[in-house]
Amino acid sequence: MGAEKQDWQDIGYTNARALRKPRNDRRWCLTLILSLVSLTLLLLQFWNSTSTILPGTLWPITKNHDAFDLYKHLGHLSPFFVPPNTPETLLSGTPPGCTVSKAFLVHRHGSRFPHPDELDVIQSLSDYISNNSALFSNPQAQLPDVWSFLTGDWNNTLGTDDLTAPGRKQLFDHGVALRLAYPDLYTETDVLAGDEDRVVESARWFMNGYYGRDSNSTSNLNLVAEDEETVSWITPHKTCSRWNSSFGEDSLSDWRAVYLPAIKKRINDTLAKAYPGVNFTESHVHGMLYACAYETAAYGVDSSPWCRVFLPEEILKNEYEYDLRMRGFSGYGLPDDMGSVLGSLLVSNITSFLQQNTGPKLSLGFGHDKTIALGLTALGLASDKSYPPTGPVNPDRAWRAAKLMPFAAYMLWERLDCDEGERIQLILNGAKFDIGPAGCESDEYGSCAFESFFNTTKVQAALNLRHGDSRWKAACH
Repeated sequence: MGAEKQDWQDIGYTNARALRKPRNDRRWCLTLILSLVSLTLLLLQFWNSTSTILPGTLWPITKNHDAFDLYKHLGHLSPFFVPPNTPETLLSGTPPGCTVSKAFLVHRHGSRFPHPDELDVIQSLSDYISNNSALFSNPQAQLPDVWSFLTGDWNNTLGTDDLTAPGRKQLFDHGVALRLAYPDLYTETDVLAGDEDRVVESARWFMNGYYGRDSNSTSNLNLVAEDEETVSWITPHKTCSRWNSSFGEDSLSDWRAVYLPAIKKRINDTLAKAYPGVNFTESHVHGMLYACAYETAAYGVDSSPWCRVFLPEEILKNEYEYDLRMRGFSGYGLPDDMGSVLGSLLVSNITSFLQQNTGPKLSLGFGHDKTIALGLTALGLASDKSYPPTGPVNPDRAWRAAKLMPFAAYMLWERLDCDEGERIQLILNGAKFDIGPAGCESDEYGSCAFESFFNTTKVQAALNLRHGDSRWKAACH
């Protein structure tokens, strides 16, 4: 340690001597002073400006350095990130005097390629660029930097539906993280996964991270059919004959008519000098937004040139479309009591598992964004008083798909054994989420007494629901 201190002292001493020498050179001193003054004035000018746009970029650099992170605003297509606690005033960690004794994990699959209908929109954009290659490869004026990729024959290279490389990494990392964070919950238990390729592969990557390379012999992976005959909390909508994936489409159409025309006009106006006659349509703009999200999902953050062509406010408007989508077909936008009914299957499974004092300490289940969305809806979490399909958009809305159900999203429901009794708390995507809105009295950590949570109207309704009973039929037939 003494030698280490001596080394640092020697460096300081040497630098001090080196700095003393130039003081005899007046010209050097004058140049240094002038340079420092100029630099100070430049910094003050930058600091006093409310927003500065650097050449070749559309992203404003604000004086408080709150950079806009578009990858946290791609709705349910966002790459996984840990959001702030909900609300942000919640304390992190476990309440004093409490330990986690059991946990129920609900995990969405990782990043995937687009669905076929989404890929069609991207391909239409790709075809337009390809069919006009002579135009795009030969700009007639200087292109803005963010559009220069058009001269290089961009084309669609995406597949459909399958898990991507970032998706595999997300699940593996989450498996490792859970093993390290909860060593006392280690359980060689059966794992449940919806029988969909991307879900099954997600479960296996998670198991590899959690159990290691011998995961196949350590734990059994049980597949749950995703069909109209199999009653399952993973895909409850499959056995609800009234449910339709087109729910919410009217709201999406209304909102697209509000926000896409202005983006189309700005893009065409921006490119008009370089590409005379360019005519990107609203559908093409929608394809650009999909390309941003799905090239990110396929190739990683910062990989898609399309993400750089949009203004932050345009990304935020597109985010609202994704939020409307998830709310419309798997949340509060579903007709009548359907959202609560479908999500009740998950709530009852969570509650029943955590209530047991015997058996495994950990339950691992893998599904979809709808799995999580319906569970939140059944408990009255992340609800808003209004959600107008034509705006105005509430920037403080509770239902934001990027925070609630991004790719690789997860709910981790914990039973806490505390000095003063049992409690229950929700970790949503690595952050605390207050469960008080379900009807129980929550503390500063967002947790509720287990008995209080258990006796809420919403939880009791979920526990009393049976597939095919009168409440189910009213919602699904």
